[in-house]
Amino acid sequence: MDLNTINEEWFLGQLEAAEMDAAGLVSVFTEMDAADRGEEADGWAQRLFQKCAEANDIDRTLLVLEWLATVPKSVEDVKSSVEKLLSRDQNALKMVEPAGFGGSIPVAECFKRLRHLRSLKTGMLCYNSTWGFGIVEHIDYFYRNIEIDFERKGEHEMAFSYAVEALEALAEDHILAIKHNQPEELERLIKEDPAEVVRITLRSYGPMSVTRLQETMEPSILPENGWKKFWAAARRELKNDAAVEIPKKRSENLILHKDVVDYDDEWFSRIEQERDIEGLFDRFKGILEKKIDTSSEAAQKALANRLSFIIKGAPSARPEWKAEGFIYARIFNIEPIGLDTAKLIRDLVAGDLVVTLERLPSRQLQTLLTILIENDKDAVIATLREVVPVVSHPVLNEVMSSLIANGAEEDVRSIMATAVARRTASAPMLLWCQRSPKLVDKWQLISKGDLAFRVQEVLEVNSSGAMLRAQNQLRERFQQEEWLHDVMGSMTGQQRRDFLRRTNEGQGWDVLDRKSVVAKVLRKFPELQDIILPPKNAASKKEIPFTSNRSYAERQKQLERIMTVEIPENSKEIEVARSYGDLRENAEFKYAKERQGLLMAQGAQLAEDLEKVKPTDFAGVALDKVARGIGVELAYPGGAEETFYILGAWDQDEVLSIISSETAMAKALVDHVVGDTIEIPAGECELKAILPLSDNVKDWING
Repeated sequence: MDLNTINEEWFLGQLEAAEMDAAGLVSVFTEMDAADRGEEADGWAQRLFQKCAEANDIDRTLLVLEWLATVPKSVEDVKSSVEKLLSRDQNALKMVEPAGFGGSIPVAECFKRLRHLRSLKTGMLCYNSTWGFGIVEHIDYFYRNIEIDFERKGEHEMAFSYAVEALEALAEDHILAIKHNQPEELERLIKEDPAEVVRITLRSYGPMSVTRLQETMEPSILPENGWKKFWAAARRELKNDAAVEIPKKRSENLILHKDVVDYDDEWFSRIEQERDIEGLFDRFKGILEKKIDTSSEAAQKALANRLSFIIKGAPSARPEWKAEGFIYARIFNIEPIGLDTAKLIRDLVAGDLVVTLERLPSRQLQTLLTILIENDKDAVIATLREVVPVVSHPVLNEVMSSLIANGAEEDVRSIMATAVARRTASAPMLLWCQRSPKLVDKWQLISKGDLAFRVQEVLEVNSSGAMLRAQNQLRERFQQEEWLHDVMGSMTGQQRRDFLRRTNEGQGWDVLDRKSVVAKVLRKFPELQDIILPPKNAASKKEIPFTSNRSYAERQKQLERIMTVEIPENSKEIEVARSYGDLRENAEFKYAKERQGLLMAQGAQLAEDLEKVKPTDFAGVALDKVARGIGVELAYPGGAEETFYILGAWDQDEVLSIISSETAMAKALVDHVVGDTIEIPAGECELKAILPLSDNVKDWING
């Protein structure tokens, strides 16, 4: 609006109009205030307020009063002014304090809360995030609460002060209102037009992820177990709807635009102005998802420009953005403008390629690896030799497939053969071997039995993240009875005994999984029962378990934290959850109580362990035979050598080669002397030397 046309005569005309637009006038007042005409706007607003108040037009008067209280802030006592305005309506007066007036809540928020409370009426449909859909049954102004019949709870009283924050009034086009008022129509839409049901839900709740959409719709809108079929049908239709943005990741939001987007030259010119790299990637995904035509000159120019911007401008901390720029350039078949592409790709390979590969979606890795290999095959293969042992299984799988597809099968074989021979193959590499039996046989990498022993070894390594996920997937193989029997059938009798012994005694299993695997083995090989059940007349020798001072102190600290921090915090959580009401339907209370039980059990177990196990520094241990507190140097038939330090029950450190006395490896070595040939879980070895603890290990023990 042109403020030059806004004068006293114009205002008086608006004030006397038959259909006075109070909201429009308030907007004009705001513009005037921003244009240094605040004093004039304040005076006009005072006159508008007086006119609305004399007409007893409460809603309009409140609107003007809010402006006066928040923009020029010319109202000295807002609470008193609101109470004076509502003085003729005793029920409305009961809402002033719950709305927050006179307290610490911002004034604008107080007016918003008051409007919300005044809008609530008996019979109105509403929604609460905890109790779901409800109907307002009664409003008790004397006690300042609302009685609501909730779908998940039944009749429930809610104070004004809580309802103003937690209760949402539902419009007639809200998905829950449609379900209540038109259940048959909603059922028809679910069957015949699922995409429209998604649109209605997005209009009702706003943008949300696919996961959140499922939680919102099932089971309140959809029947039990109806999501998969519903979403598959809805997604097919929504992909062709230009007004809907469907994300690639379930964690990202579905967005419903109010207007249909016109993907013309102007739209692409706006892309050319975009400087947010993540926003550009979202645009690119949308172009591919909706199959938007990019053949026009404007589209090609805009995409080439922004791809160059991404590749040149990606920060060093986000190398995957640079890689993704090259990927989209290949997908769109566009050459980025003004770049030394070959050099930039070499820099990408020479940089932190592991981070780049791990952060990219798996579906993009094949394209990237093809681009890299085409640019400098030898350099890429040399780098991948270092990358393969440390990446996750999904990345490893794509790396292997890409190398083979680009004529580098011999390089893949060499990488895997070297790692297997040196016993350095990671959990993802062993998982790849498990899932690629044809290539393993073709390349003669390792036998099924030896591979199973390697898997046992890697399961005993403490891991996290991608390595832990690969370990868990390997552990699941042992639960496949047919596979387990086949693998053990390929072993010698002694190997089967060693394999079961390591499974039964190794640290890579929890109790239930271990018992399950042992039971499967004994069904096929019952002659191995003596490994699990000691001879009846065997004398029980009770040995005191020891551990290092370091590990003992760590367990003490863990127990102290549980008892002094986590349990007290949990007690507070229980009390807070209890205050939410009805314990039968209180998910927060149930979770807090479950956590209490878990913490108590953990504390009791730690206390018991600390009573049984004794700390030591392993000083003065004799070196005449293998025992706890010494080092061993082992020699293998192929010429490889390894050194381990055997410490106590809770001790392990892969970097320093420290192993627990409870591992199958340690138990196989104990009491042997130099020169002995020993059958350890991984095969046969010679005890070459017995060593004192290194200074690094001693420092670790007392650390």
